[in-house]
Amino acid sequence: METTEQNQSSKSMRIGLIILGILLLLSLVFLIIFAVRSSRLTNETESLQGDKEILMDEYQRMKTERDESSKEAADFQAEVERMQVAHEEEIRSRDAQISGLRARATEVTQLRQQVDEFKLMQADYERLQEQHAGLVAEHEVLNDQLNVLSEQFTMLQDSVDVNRGLHVYNISPLTKWERWLWADRYNVSRARRVDQTFISFEIGGTPFTRPGNRTVYLNMLDPQGIIMYPGAETFQITATGEEVPFTQKKDINYTGEFIPVNFTINHPETLSPGTYNIRVYIDGEFLRSEEIVFE
Repeated sequence: METTEQNQSSKSMRIGLIILGILLLLSLVFLIIFAVRSSRLTNETESLQGDKEILMDEYQRMKTERDESSKEAADFQAEVERMQVAHEEEIRSRDAQISGLRARATEVTQLRQQVDEFKLMQADYERLQEQHAGLVAEHEVLNDQLNVLSEQFTMLQDSVDVNRGLHVYNISPLTKWERWLWADRYNVSRARRVDQTFISFEIGGTPFTRPGNRTVYLNMLDPQGIIMYPGAETFQITATGEEVPFTQKKDINYTGEFIPVNFTINHPETLSPGTYNIRVYIDGEFLRSEEIVFE
């Protein structure tokens, strides 16, 4: 029994030693592998470090090249932008030139149209000029006719103006002598015998004379040209604007018919021999006169 237990114990120890040996062997193998691996890693690390330095140098070189390339790219971009601006400016200039040329083309087209219109207008002008020459000739003829008609109208107008007023007809002075009843009392010719002068006449108009009220003024002038028996009142002579007294006056109403008018002038003093003048005015317009000669 004890032998069996010893055998089993010895067997267990052998197994343990075998396992331990295996473990040691594995450890040794692992150590060898680790050493080899470490050496290899060290070599790889050194190689990688060398590669790293090479790469860093290459990186620095590439960075320098990149910076130079960036600078060249920036310069190139600036040049491109400058060229683009210049190109755009050139395009704008060309567009402006094209617009100007188009405007000039439009102007040329308009000028051509105007030239065509001018040619038509010139033809119309030549035709109108011919018509104008004919009209000028007709105008001269009509102008001559108008001048003749104007002269005739002026003469007619003057005639109408003249005939628009009233006229005095048949001034008849009649003298009277009151001192002798059996003597010839009328148509006294001796100045010293004239006591009264009767003056009669007629007033008439024309179809152009307007009807209405008028004032008839009578002046009797002695041989010296002095108005006889003037009153305080005066009237204005139309032709001269002069204010003069009058011997007698009468108001009449002209209706289109002849109006007989009579004046009686008394001579309280003896008259002097000579030529006496009878003047008749209507509304200040002198119309007619008559002379009386006394011995």
